[in-house]
Amino acid sequence: MQSCDRNLIIVAFLCLFAATARAFECRDGSQGEEDCALNGFCHSTRCVCDPGWTGERCNFLDLLAPNRSEPHGYYNGTMPTWGGDVIFENGLYHLFVTAKGYTQPPLDQSDNYECNTAIVRLEGPGPAGPYKFAQVALPVYHHEAHAIRAPDGTLLIYMIKFDGGDLPPQLSNETCLAPGCHVYNFSHQATAMAWSDSVYGPWREKVVLNPWPGPADRYSWLCQTNCPSVAFAQNGSVVMALRAVQCNQPPDRANWTYEKIAIATAPHWTGPYTIVSKEPIFGYEVPADWPPELVTPGQPMRNEDPFIWRTHRGYHMLVHSQLLPHSRSRGAYAFSRDGLDWTLLPEFSWQVNMTWADGDVSFFQRRQAPGLYLDKDGFPLYLLTPVDELYSDGCHWGRGWTLMQPVKRTAMHFVT
Repeated sequence: MQSCDRNLIIVAFLCLFAATARAFECRDGSQGEEDCALNGFCHSTRCVCDPGWTGERCNFLDLLAPNRSEPHGYYNGTMPTWGGDVIFENGLYHLFVTAKGYTQPPLDQSDNYECNTAIVRLEGPGPAGPYKFAQVALPVYHHEAHAIRAPDGTLLIYMIKFDGGDLPPQLSNETCLAPGCHVYNFSHQATAMAWSDSVYGPWREKVVLNPWPGPADRYSWLCQTNCPSVAFAQNGSVVMALRAVQCNQPPDRANWTYEKIAIATAPHWTGPYTIVSKEPIFGYEVPADWPPELVTPGQPMRNEDPFIWRTHRGYHMLVHSQLLPHSRSRGAYAFSRDGLDWTLLPEFSWQVNMTWADGDVSFFQRRQAPGLYLDKDGFPLYLLTPVDELYSDGCHWGRGWTLMQPVKRTAMHFVT
């Protein structure tokens, strides 16, 4: 009798578990792909996820615990870095990263992104390294590197470029040694691109959006546009995701728009680039139906550092989500059929704290500016995020370094 009762309890538990596990049901057809976040398709009400993705909606990166004894990005105590992209050429992997530009006294005293930042090229035998310094690709001031090959083979680096006039004095107490942010007018930080036939250069460059002195409306949510990332359509046209913010924030804090994401397009990588977003693509406020256990209710929508890519299903985006909780180390994922109309999901795209293969835990005070190293089909192999285990605000290098966390590679699979 006791054995029978026990079996009944087990069966009831399994039925309850199955009902809970099957609470989410996707739809067949093209709607099912969207139910599965454009990272899989729907089969018999369940998502079948593409390689590198997991979760009942296929919206979680299937990340692995990195092994400290194996390559996992780039750490340099004398040259902090802050993310970038990997390009393969001439038998080597080339990591283009945003880095502290001046690392020798006295100019290294400036720890401010806005005065002391460059884009450097690293070389390594594998996509995760180990990497060594090769050269400065774009000197001070260039920031937020995203490197990609155009369909015609040209190597492109999209970034923030100082535009208009001389840089602030490197050792000025009023600017580059000051503890605060934004040492010069926001319109000096313009969306730009550089291009070359090879990772070795030489590089040509130009500002592609909002050149100095910037828009006349200094309170527009689109006044300052930077942190660009692009994906190419099949016909070679460009979809660009970028960060947008007011140049001047109104005295009334209720009218601050904070960081928003916008979309620009171009018929070819050479341009011209045109901002097509009339409003922030994720809106001004956090949706009221987002789970309060994931997002503190009532916040302004706030995202930056977009990374965009395309697969055969559509367009995808990772952002540094500056929403509470964990605003300094939180990621979010969005998807779009056409690159213009987007759906942002509330879940975390990566762990706030990361467990290594040996069980040790890194408690990241910052984990931001995402990128992915993708295979030829657009499926993720590594997640690149700059990280820092010591507190620092969003304007200073601190002890930042670039982590490459491996993504689990499996064939298309049901998530159980």
